[in-house]
Amino acid sequence: MASPSAFDSVIMKNQIEDNINIPWQVEKFEEQEKLRRSVYFDVDDFEEVIDFYVYRGNYTRGLKVVDYALKVHEGALPLLLKKAQLLATLNREERALELLAEVEKMEPSNSELFLIKGAIYSQMRNYEKAIEEYLKALPDAEEPDFIYINIAFEYENLGNFKKTIEYLEKALEINPENDMAIYEAAYCFDLLSLTQESIEFFQKLIDRHPYSVEAWFNLGVSFINASLYEKALEAFDYALAIDEDHEHSWFHKGYALSLLNQFNEALEAYKKSVTENETDGMKFYYIGECYEKMEDYTRASDFYHRATRIDPTIVDAWMGMGVCELETGNPRKALRYLERGIELDPENPGYLCLLADAYITAGEPAKGMKTFEKALEADPQDEETWFEYAEAQWQSGQREEAILVATRSLLSLPENNTLRYRLAAYLFLSGKGNEGAYFLEEAL
Repeated sequence: MASPSAFDSVIMKNQIEDNINIPWQVEKFEEQEKLRRSVYFDVDDFEEVIDFYVYRGNYTRGLKVVDYALKVHEGALPLLLKKAQLLATLNREERALELLAEVEKMEPSNSELFLIKGAIYSQMRNYEKAIEEYLKALPDAEEPDFIYINIAFEYENLGNFKKTIEYLEKALEINPENDMAIYEAAYCFDLLSLTQESIEFFQKLIDRHPYSVEAWFNLGVSFINASLYEKALEAFDYALAIDEDHEHSWFHKGYALSLLNQFNEALEAYKKSVTENETDGMKFYYIGECYEKMEDYTRASDFYHRATRIDPTIVDAWMGMGVCELETGNPRKALRYLERGIELDPENPGYLCLLADAYITAGEPAKGMKTFEKALEADPQDEETWFEYAEAQWQSGQREEAILVATRSLLSLPENNTLRYRLAAYLFLSGKGNEGAYFLEEAL
């Protein structure tokens, strides 16, 4: 997950809302420029004009207005701070910091000044210095949770995710409804594989704020990660009791139900997560997967198709369509879908094995065996590939080739006794009892 930069947060905080009508201050300012006559604006009016240009990305114009405004209101703090922000936005960070150093002499405890300095240091990738400045902003901050989140982002930039979590927790102690902090915490716990810690974190948050939909939702996700699917369902149900239209909770409830093999209930939950103009192809993929597991291959294929129409890069959906065609006796049609999936992910041994089996089923064993070799090139340590390749040779009547593949497998995976048992079985069935006994004894 990419975290927003602290500087973006500061700019956003100072942006005006998007209005269709141009503010009267802007019209009047532009009119005075055309007529070359002076009209008085107070600091607030100038800020309105500056923000108008900033919001539309015209930073150079905004800076010109600031410079003009400072001639009228020399030393006005809000204008000096805006000038520093604009200089940094135009990649003139050093000049911005020089200006802020001058301002700091006049306003040594101004929280917004330190917040802007922190954002500029972050933009310069000096994350340690950014943290120092944000900490200075805390004592007089109106929104300390906002500052704690910025500090958390800097620790995330430094790769210190435990510190990130620590400061996100501080933010949530102040404002337990801060969804950004909740999602960032969930991301960090997942990245660090701290499943039990994430459960405790969200349970603690719920104790303080029992009506937080996002806390219940993320607790449910944590339970899924801990393979506690029944508890996950309870958490999602609490989230949905608070907000019955929470799409993420419906979707993850469906996922938890599918993991419990409750496919009909999973389908119902998945479908409630789908909006009228759904743009997330993965939702349709998971619905298709449920139908596939229920052996309803027609409906499964239909939803896999829907997934690829929304997002043609969903490899599993292409492979799923191939599986459905194989299961319904259409290996030639299956090959089209499987080959499309392999184009998107040519190094996946599992996909290549599936394609190899399809070639053999379609009456092209040579292509199938060649594809198994490609799978082994992709990952020579994949036990399943060796097993399937050897078995495919055996089932095709190529007994010596099967023995050769099984022997090769032990060169790549010398400690794997499952493959050793397989080789022993092939040798016994081929009338090579002495050799079979040797490998069997090795495996025991």
